[in-house]
Amino acid sequence: MLALASASCTPGAYSVEVFKELHYQPSQRYLEPDRLAPPADSVPVTGRSAFVPFTQASSLQAPSAARRTPESQQQARALFKVNCSMCHGQDGKGQSYVAQRFADSNAPVAPVDLTGSRASGRADGELYWIVSNGVGNMPRFNELLTDDQRWLLVNAIREVQGR
Repeated sequence: MLALASASCTPGAYSVEVFKELHYQPSQRYLEPDRLAPPADSVPVTGRSAFVPFTQASSLQAPSAARRTPESQQQARALFKVNCSMCHGQDGKGQSYVAQRFADSNAPVAPVDLTGSRASGRADGELYWIVSNGVGNMPRFNELLTDDQRWLLVNAIREVQGR
């Protein structure tokens, strides 16, 4: 009787939770359309940057911290060398040891030639989205690198492209 009385004093929708309440969980159902981007100047309560669907990624703009300066380009080259060159190659043409291993294993997706039209035709925001969320065999860097570092990688990709 004491346990029942103490359970009724707990805060929440239900006094005794037998199952985890899945209606508190943010989720998206299979084949449900992407959610709209948050309003401009909104601040996520989780402390992370808000998710933007790829269809809206072209409107993303680099922050002022990712401006191209000689110092930031040097940092961008170092980030590219550590995070990108093992797959895309030092020159960004998609020729590397890892690319050869993908080809040997008949992987359906090979590293992209960053100097080709497929990558150079993308907006900066789309490249940032791809670096952040990954595509195909490419890993997601959104939890490994900061926002500014991912924008610096976009600058490094543009430098490889000669832009």
